[in-house]
Amino acid sequence: MTIAMIVLTVAMILLSIAAGIAKFTLVPDELAFLSGFGFSETAVVMYGTVQMLGGILFAVPRSSVVGAIVVILGFLLSSVLLFIAGDIAFATFSLLPITLTGIVLFHTLKTKNKN
Repeated sequence: MTIAMIVLTVAMILLSIAAGIAKFTLVPDELAFLSGFGFSETAVVMYGTVQMLGGILFAVPRSSVVGAIVVILGFLLSSVLLFIAGDIAFATFSLLPITLTGIVLFHTLKTKNKN
């Protein structure tokens, strides 16, 4: 794995874990936003837990593909909700982690298929 891929992977892992922590700890802005879509506190905590687990799985080589998919789905849900809320600028920017994680996933799958 190239240095660029390693840096990108670590960045996406940390971003997913940080996003999960914000939800898991019920940061008021996160809770208010997600409550507007009918998420209960329990659902927000569960969503955060899934995001943190995705980041952790992404960090472990044996489960990196599953982790990357969970990370992508977690960020995708956030992006979709932002689009629905009408925050087009932030929603569009939120597609960046999805794209970057997809690049890492593609590179990982391509590398695994060579072996």
